[in-house]
Amino acid sequence: MLLLLCIAVLVCINCSPAAADNATDAGVEANGADRSLLLLKEGNLRFVKGNSVYPNQTSHQRKILALKGQSPFATIVCGSDSRVDPVLIFDRGLGDLFVIRSAGTVAGSDTLASVEYSMLALETPLMVVMGNTRSTLIRAAIDKVKMQGHMLQLLGKLEPAVKMTRILYPSLEGNELADKVAETNVRQVMRDVLSQCPAVLEKIRAGKAQMMGAVYDTDSGEVRWLGP
Repeated sequence: MLLLLCIAVLVCINCSPAAADNATDAGVEANGADRSLLLLKEGNLRFVKGNSVYPNQTSHQRKILALKGQSPFATIVCGSDSRVDPVLIFDRGLGDLFVIRSAGTVAGSDTLASVEYSMLALETPLMVVMGNTRSTLIRAAIDKVKMQGHMLQLLGKLEPAVKMTRILYPSLEGNELADKVAETNVRQVMRDVLSQCPAVLEKIRAGKAQMMGAVYDTDSGEVRWLGP
């Protein structure tokens, strides 16, 4: 009987926008990062299957956030690629996710400062560093395309991931190489955050927050989780 009740609750959460909203408010407070990750996984599954419920996207939610302020349950560090929208990918709404975007998903000073703000000031219990497949900027870094201005610095931040991936996977070429570089770069950004944001590192060590790596597949819509 208890198992049937649990299944019924999960079905309601997946099918009803209102139920999904309530799950965010009540569940995240009770279970922290684990609950946050579960909500992201459930939302991505709905997105992939074409069953998005678009929670927390009403005018009522907008007014509540205007009065009470934001309290996102997860921080998403990702690229600026127009094909990558975390709110859609994870089927969430207003006030749910604190999204930090940069071309190529690199950890510049602005990205690190935004991470500290979200993890320390807003106290989000989960941070996800998410790369994506078919990245045109990573392909530019691999092919050593000539860039000008600030883009030179941007490509420079991707070079370590390109070099490491070529060493580890010398047979890869084309899109396969670029996608593996995206994965390597995710792990590099995670290391950058932990090495350059000591307060965030301490919070994770104390068990007050978690960091997860992920790669978004622009073909299937699925998020592949790389682990902490």
